[in-house]
Amino acid sequence: MKRMREVLWVGLGFIWAAGHGGAEPLADAVRHAVTTNPSIQASRAEMRASAYELLELRGEFEPRVVLQGETGRQRVDDPTSLSAAENDRTTSRHQLGLRAELVIFDGFRRANLVYANAARVDGSIFSLLDASETMALNATEAYIDVHRHRQLLEVAKRNVATHEDIGTQVRELVQGGRLPYSDELTIDDRVRAARLAQLDVERALRDANARYERVIGRRPGPGMYVPMPGPPPSLDQLTRIAVKNSYRVQFARTQIDQTRYQAEVTLSDRLPELSLNAGVVRDINRNGVDGTRTDQTLGLGLRWTLYQGGRAAERRALAERNSKALAQQAVAVRDVRELAARSWNSYRTNADRSAQLNDQLRINRLIVEVYGDEFLAAKRTLLDLLDVERARFNVEFEAVGARAGLAFSGYRALAAQSLLAAHFGLAKSDLALEPAFQSRVDNKPGAIFDVTIEPLK
Repeated sequence: MKRMREVLWVGLGFIWAAGHGGAEPLADAVRHAVTTNPSIQASRAEMRASAYELLELRGEFEPRVVLQGETGRQRVDDPTSLSAAENDRTTSRHQLGLRAELVIFDGFRRANLVYANAARVDGSIFSLLDASETMALNATEAYIDVHRHRQLLEVAKRNVATHEDIGTQVRELVQGGRLPYSDELTIDDRVRAARLAQLDVERALRDANARYERVIGRRPGPGMYVPMPGPPPSLDQLTRIAVKNSYRVQFARTQIDQTRYQAEVTLSDRLPELSLNAGVVRDINRNGVDGTRTDQTLGLGLRWTLYQGGRAAERRALAERNSKALAQQAVAVRDVRELAARSWNSYRTNADRSAQLNDQLRINRLIVEVYGDEFLAAKRTLLDLLDVERARFNVEFEAVGARAGLAFSGYRALAAQSLLAAHFGLAKSDLALEPAFQSRVDNKPGAIFDVTIEPLK
């Protein structure tokens, strides 16, 4: 019995370091998930699409050139304008024209359209970065979960081995007449219960493996190692950093800007639009007159909607949309503050719980060892020994979960501060474009069109 306890101690010390040599590190698994998961690729494609749609606005600042033409037959009955030879007869008619238009002033519609789309691009970048943080946390959770279930399976296997060892001793004592046959039946029942518990853990491990493969994109390796992250700072500091760095809060700010600029785009319809127009049209047999005719035009065009119903309601609707965006930002800030507080509370609770369970497990191991010796000395019954073995197993099982929870709480605190991806070596430049499109177009909307988007690697 004592030798078996020593083996148990060694095994427990081996659990968290098991498979460290040659195993896939947690950081590698997280990086693989963040860079290859289809959901992240979808967000990355959305970001690139938003950037290219912004570049499409170059056309708003360039001339519009339209080539138009037609050919066919015509019959014109106009005796006052046409000669008798030309009037009321069917002839062929052809026309080819080229028209160019350059908008000079449009009530700042184009500029605000660029500003709104720049805010949209920055928002898609922050959304991608936020999704990357979430994916990094999901990958971390999947990794730790598989590692935890593997540890729990080792605990369950040792529990079966322990009860089988006790069963061997009980059968020897029953055969020697020192214990009743009912004790042999009792230990057989407990061994089967331990095996059933092992089956439950094995099923849970298979489920954890399936989730790991879904999130990370490949099967877990034969060995794992979970380094403990450093403790989070104080709650106040954690909350302050979380709100400052939060990609969700920054995304909400871009939504406010986008709503404001989009409102200006809508209001620009109330101002005149001035354009420079030029064109040339060449006709053959136009309006029934034989021969060719060329018209050339150059001038200014003006379009101005002086009255349109519903503008007061339109302005109120724009104000409400701005209020909605401001409220959503406030919601995002509150959610981040709550996440920071919950992360802090989770870490503190798991740290205290893990420490207390470790102390309790140490005491339970001593109790099991003493009860084992007293059982062999006929000072304790088999049920006494099995009760303390069950208590030891339950505490050890909880201790493994508490240690895994403590590790995950540390990484969750990093995610709350939007620092988890960087912790695993994933720089922002590796994940997304630089979220500075709005600053590039401030007071100079045409500057955005000098941007070249390189393929993400």
